[in-house]
Amino acid sequence: MHKAGTAHQQKVRTTLHLSPSLVGVAVLSAQRAGLRLHEWLDRVVAHACMSGEQADDSLPTMPWADAVVELFARIASTAPETLTGRWRVLYARVCAEDELWDYPRRTVGEIEDGEVPPPPSLNIGRLRRAWPRLVAACFMQ
Repeated sequence: MHKAGTAHQQKVRTTLHLSPSLVGVAVLSAQRAGLRLHEWLDRVVAHACMSGEQADDSLPTMPWADAVVELFARIASTAPETLTGRWRVLYARVCAEDELWDYPRRTVGEIEDGEVPPPPSLNIGRLRRAWPRLVAACFMQ
């Protein structure tokens, strides 16, 4: 299933020139979505790039719909071998980011008894926050 590894992300500093009123709206929108400002900006920019000319946000654009995130998480947790193409690349990126996974806690007694621990599981909340960045890296090349 998941192989522990360390993800190395290169930090990029970007300067955006925004009006104070736009910054205020962005901060409030990010707060309502439960995201940090940079996570919200990642989502907005990546969604705009993938949507192209589409101005109607009421229609989900693949692979942005919440159902897609949930379906990916279920497949990644239960049958990752069925993922193909860019979805397999996305899975490899998800596997490389340990912070997206919840690892089961074990007691000393369980370890000493040789009990097999349950596999790690994806944390859907953390996956949702990282989704725009991960999808952009795999689908926008």
